[in-house]
Amino acid sequence: MALKKFVKKLLLQYKKCIIVDLNSDINFNVKNESVNSKYPCIIYKSSCSLYIVNEGCNISQAICDGNIILGRFVSILGPGTIIKSVKEKIIIRSFSSIGQNVCIYDFNHSIQRVSSSMINRLVLKEDFSHDLSSKTSVIIEEDVWIGSNTVILPGVKIGRGSVIGAGSVVTKDVPRYSIVFGNPAKVHSKRFDDEIIQYLEDLKWWDWSVEKIKINKHLFNANLDKCAIKEIKLQNL
Repeated sequence: MALKKFVKKLLLQYKKCIIVDLNSDINFNVKNESVNSKYPCIIYKSSCSLYIVNEGCNISQAICDGNIILGRFVSILGPGTIIKSVKEKIIIRSFSSIGQNVCIYDFNHSIQRVSSSMINRLVLKEDFSHDLSSKTSVIIEEDVWIGSNTVILPGVKIGRGSVIGAGSVVTKDVPRYSIVFGNPAKVHSKRFDDEIIQYLEDLKWWDWSVEKIKINKHLFNANLDKCAIKEIKLQNL
């Protein structure tokens, strides 16, 4: 226990924008791309072996392992949430939110072989990655909300602004600003009409500084419709 406390002190000293509690584990090799940020990444009761995190991320009671890249202000909430990369990358971009008991993997068992079991790992004592197959990286674009008990399969890309309903199994790419749910998940509607979607795409608000978001807080507290976007007056720094 004393060693664990010492390790945590070292993390707090050298990873000043990553805050962990004593029940958390974090890889020393994680790259923090927001060292001077006033909005630290907080990791609470989690096991994390991330690759890159950005400012303001919040990871609570979740397992994140492998080549995982988090944008700004990403929220990953457990318990039961597992995000694991073995062969490719899992990229979760800014302002995305992931609920409890969500599973995101970049690999599957190889079912075209004689056995789908972990033969290389269990019997041949070789790297278990040889037992796995993969497609391309999993990409979750900005401002995606993934509901609890959802499974995201390897190679899937979820478009910006989409909502994934609780209990979904996402087997294929999701268009931007879609509302999808089911097993397999299907698009049931769009969050906004085309005019509002274009308005948001032109804004690119997910790239704004924290200061610009703050002075335009009225935008983030408005229910968007065609009348609202005409009345909203934005301020620049």
